[in-house]
Amino acid sequence: PAFAFALNGEKNMHLLISCIIHHVRSDGHGAKKWQSTDAGIQSHESISDILVLLEGVLQTKNVSVLIQAADVSSKLVSSIGNSIRQYPILEIVSPLSCQLSAHQLPTAISCARAMNCILNSLVTARGSTHAEILETLERTNAVASIVSALQSYTPDVHPLSYLTEMISLLRTILWIWPSSRYHVWSNGNLMGKLAHYCLATETTVVAKVLRLYAALALCGHGAMILLKNKVLMAKICELVGTSHPSSTRIEAFKLCHILLRSSKGCSQLMTSRCQPIVEGIIDAMRAKDDKLLVTEGCRTALLVLRYAGNHHQCFWSNAIDKVLYSILTGRCLSSHQSDKVLCDDELFDMVSKNFMDIHPYVWDILGYLVVHCTEDHHPVRKGKGHSLHALISCACLLATDVMRKSSPMTLSKDVQEPALRAVLMMLLSPNGYIQYEASFKLSEGLPYLGDGYLNVLLSSLESNTTRSVATSFDSFKIMTNLMNLACLVLSRPYHNLLNKRNPIDVLSIIIKECLHNNIHITRDQYTEDFLIVLQRALSQSLSSGPKLYIAHILSLFGLCGSPSKLGGKMSSALDNNDLADLELLLSDGESINAHTAIISARCPKLLPSVKCLLGSDEKVKDEWGKSVYRVQMSDRVDSHALKKILEYTYTGFVMVGDDIVKPVRTLAKYCHLKPLAEMLQKEQPRWNSDYTRYDLTVALGPVEHSFSDIILEAQSNEEMKCDHGPCQLSTPHVHSHKTVLIMSCDYLRALFRSGMHESFSDVIRVPLGWQALDKLVHWFYSGELPSVALDCRWNNLSSDEQRSHLNAYAELSSLAEFWFLEGVKEESLSAASSLLGSSTSAAAVEFVAFAANLGQWEMVEAGVRSVAHLYPRLRDSGRLERLDEELLNMLRTEYVRYSQHGGGGN
Repeated sequence: PAFAFALNGEKNMHLLISCIIHHVRSDGHGAKKWQSTDAGIQSHESISDILVLLEGVLQTKNVSVLIQAADVSSKLVSSIGNSIRQYPILEIVSPLSCQLSAHQLPTAISCARAMNCILNSLVTARGSTHAEILETLERTNAVASIVSALQSYTPDVHPLSYLTEMISLLRTILWIWPSSRYHVWSNGNLMGKLAHYCLATETTVVAKVLRLYAALALCGHGAMILLKNKVLMAKICELVGTSHPSSTRIEAFKLCHILLRSSKGCSQLMTSRCQPIVEGIIDAMRAKDDKLLVTEGCRTALLVLRYAGNHHQCFWSNAIDKVLYSILTGRCLSSHQSDKVLCDDELFDMVSKNFMDIHPYVWDILGYLVVHCTEDHHPVRKGKGHSLHALISCACLLATDVMRKSSPMTLSKDVQEPALRAVLMMLLSPNGYIQYEASFKLSEGLPYLGDGYLNVLLSSLESNTTRSVATSFDSFKIMTNLMNLACLVLSRPYHNLLNKRNPIDVLSIIIKECLHNNIHITRDQYTEDFLIVLQRALSQSLSSGPKLYIAHILSLFGLCGSPSKLGGKMSSALDNNDLADLELLLSDGESINAHTAIISARCPKLLPSVKCLLGSDEKVKDEWGKSVYRVQMSDRVDSHALKKILEYTYTGFVMVGDDIVKPVRTLAKYCHLKPLAEMLQKEQPRWNSDYTRYDLTVALGPVEHSFSDIILEAQSNEEMKCDHGPCQLSTPHVHSHKTVLIMSCDYLRALFRSGMHESFSDVIRVPLGWQALDKLVHWFYSGELPSVALDCRWNNLSSDEQRSHLNAYAELSSLAEFWFLEGVKEESLSAASSLLGSSTSAAAVEFVAFAANLGQWEMVEAGVRSVAHLYPRLRDSGRLERLDEELLNMLRTEYVRYSQHGGGGN
């Protein structure tokens, strides 16, 4: 009836639209409700009925009716708000989406506006709702229609609203559905158009394009595309400046937030555009009358300052300390008092009694500034140091105020915790002035606390770690107590009391809990257990920061480096002289054998220049007729120190006793082994530095540095150009090293030592396709099997391309059984299983057949599970014809199991 009424002539449709519009009435209290004023449509009272009516009207070809229906849809959603999620809103999404490509521009504009209103109201809807809407958008080619509109837009032909509404709608789609971002950043023509709009149009359009860019940059690939456009980045850096309206600057800052999420993004943005960005940030932080702009400026500063770089000096040069001081005091002092210098107690009293939301940003920014402040930097300029001194003093007073409280658990997460964290970073600062000022100011308040407070802290930590973890492991309380403890220990000695309380066992438990490894320890032999806990932690998937500090702690016990599985395998090469092709000659007549492949990758300074080495007469034959490079070491090289350097080079980990630290450190510096030298120097890790992982992949290239002695050739008909000098192979292959291969492969070790014809061949034909061989070689040289990122690029690969990646893991799993590749089978299964969940059904079905042919039944089972819920559809479409009866039975069985557990339905 609703459709009949809606479609029964233009007059009825106009009447219906008019009635629906007048349905919005105020209830007298500012709220909107739906009421009927026309008996002719009382049967359509409910919102659900109205949505059905709108669906019918939106399918008319009458332009004026379509525009009115789209406008009514917008008003309906605006009136109901988020409650629209309770109704079948999909009824009108589909017809609205179909009209985005309408030739009548007013229709497309109104429908785009209505869709944007609907989608924004569904941002927080359930995942199932998002999936249904995405399916509708894909079925109606919504993104393609918008992209086409943006690419064809011409100012002389199209109204500006056509551009702005399409940009806004596309931004909303990109923000909610990540998979849609690929279709934008991979479209070079569209990206060029958007950049043109950002560079050459009015403020309204610029702000909307910036919001679109922010949604696009949530995809890492999209962010890199934006960062590579130097002209665009220059414009965005200009847009944060004072010559633009606050609204535009805020959108530019928000885009910068996303671009600055990674160290790579920060480096690319700040290397070439540091000064204008910093000046824009500083100016925004000074905007006393625009709280939102100040907040966005502070957020951007915080993100930039997380990473080390020359931009820190730029912030100091622009008096960032004075700006932070003015933020703390500016809203409490009148304009004629703004230049007044407060004493420490006055500032502390003002800040502690007048907390504002912006204050945590001040302390976090200050913390990153001081922890990255280099030793040779002088932050206090003549006559201009009161701001930094005041900030340090205020933070320390807030920290000691926390410590003076009767219970350290009463810490305010918003008010005092950021200041306490800033103090800790001051005490860890490489800058002597900052470290001294913080230590001195903190120590002034500590005498009032005495040893009793330290006892309270330790008792609190012990109680939180010895009770039931499920009920008492409060990470915030423990972290604040640990920061308090660190500040105390760094600012004055407590060795006697710490030795009595043995806090190492408590710290060990905390680390274990953080690693989700609930292992109880005893109080005796705590040091040994603690070191084991730390070494295990290094093998976990932790970020660089924790790993750097764990390695630093271990170095205090003489354990330097990072244990790794690959490094453990390479340790066998130290005593394996069969394939050694390098002889290091010492002045005392002793010689040490080594391998150029490993030395060139891990410690190239031990070798002369490659050109010199390869062109010299130092390559001789040993007693077995094998070619060996001989390198004469300096008279100053200690043999024991050299052996330690080689152990670290081969394994990534070495124990250095106190009696040999000095010569090893000297040789490590000469060899440019900076991580080892810093650990032997007992230096604190630099904040936010990268953690050095064991890796030999540099030995694979460039070719002239590779010292290759074996070629791995793929089973492929493809052609590949090789840059390796005289190499004539045209099939895909890798120039590799026997030393590296045999440490991870028992089969190749046996082959090379067998004396058979194959053991003397320069080429090993590996029964793998090129993709699989490439992954295998990476595993040999890095210890990790490469995985495919489950991002928008994967989702937009064709079924054949996805199948190719999946098949590579099945090939590796099969080869692992015959070549005795430890861990490869398990890693291949894990990688394939993760991909199957996001693969097309066609790729998954083909993979099941391929894996079964190789006898990889665990992978077959994973593939079957991934498509079992689609069994009826696949069966009816004929896509299962490739599968034999055994595989079909597996699929049917898995579908029955799926149906019995709540799935199913044809």
